[in-house]
Amino acid sequence: MAWEIDLAGKTALVVGGAEGVGHAVARLLLRAGAGVFATAPGAAAAAACETVTPFGEMTALRLDATNDLSIEEAMEHIDRLDILVNSAGAPLGQGAEFSPGPFANAVNENLIGAMRMSHACLGKLAMSKGCIVNLCPGASAAAGSPTAPAYAASKAGLVDLTKSLAVSWAHHGVRINAVAPGWIEGAPWTADAGADPARRREIVRRTPMKRLGAPDEAAGAVAFLCSPAAAFIVGAVIAVDGGYAAA
Repeated sequence: MAWEIDLAGKTALVVGGAEGVGHAVARLLLRAGAGVFATAPGAAAAAACETVTPFGEMTALRLDATNDLSIEEAMEHIDRLDILVNSAGAPLGQGAEFSPGPFANAVNENLIGAMRMSHACLGKLAMSKGCIVNLCPGASAAAGSPTAPAYAASKAGLVDLTKSLAVSWAHHGVRINAVAPGWIEGAPWTADAGADPARRREIVRRTPMKRLGAPDEAAGAVAFLCSPAAAFIVGAVIAVDGGYAAA
């Protein structure tokens, strides 16, 4: 019988799991046997979440990671927690983040929001000896963004936050790691480049595997880091980018 990731009996909270790559993560954790809560910052997006899947049913919650009251209300639905995945946030793009206000808002959502969620969940995760996985798109390439400086800076900052919390909270028995997806089909950070044929060709040309990634491929790395097979992995950042950062 083939070996598979087994998360039966575990409970996962996927922040930003109502859509996109976050939803692929939520589906894969559900497939591995975990009970899954997938969130969106707005009520409409949470209601639109595809909760019924071939692998079972997840629960959609409204959770705004920039709002402490919203976090508290969402956490009231969760008694036990083994896995926290911080996957929220998207670039504003088109140069909108160069103004101080939008820049601060983007950092608040993408970086400070992950810290808020980690702090809010620490008690439950310490009790279960659980784990946190942060998604840091593009961070493995260590490159700037000409249209989304706040998104690029906050996701790069999330790498160092991951490592800092990992070494600080390891004594609680909480493992903290990150996944750095590259150019993924359908991901918000890929949208502008993917829609430009010339830019897309250049991305594919530079990527050793000569294609964009699939959401499930990024989700696979998250599921591995949540599994017992990764029990001695702490403070790691796994690039899922087809070799883009190495090229």
